[in-house]
Amino acid sequence: MQPNYIRLLLNLEDIKIFKITHSDTCVNIFIETTPKPHICPCCGNSTKRIHDYRMQKIKDLPFQLKNTYLVLR
Repeated sequence: MQPNYIRLLLNLEDIKIFKITHSDTCVNIFIETTPKPHICPCCGNSTKRIHDYRMQKIKDLPFQLKNTYLVLR
């Protein structure tokens, strides 16, 4: 397994980086969190299943004179 230097550089724990895209104006770093067990509000059982995903774009500091965005799933 190769070390994930970008994750270490950004100091992100429990985060998986699955894609990085570069364009003329910005850099997008696509990240996702690892699912953690939670309690179902209906039945009260513990589950790791995720009902829905959303994409959230977070602006970060510029990198190589380009705007940088963390796209969190």
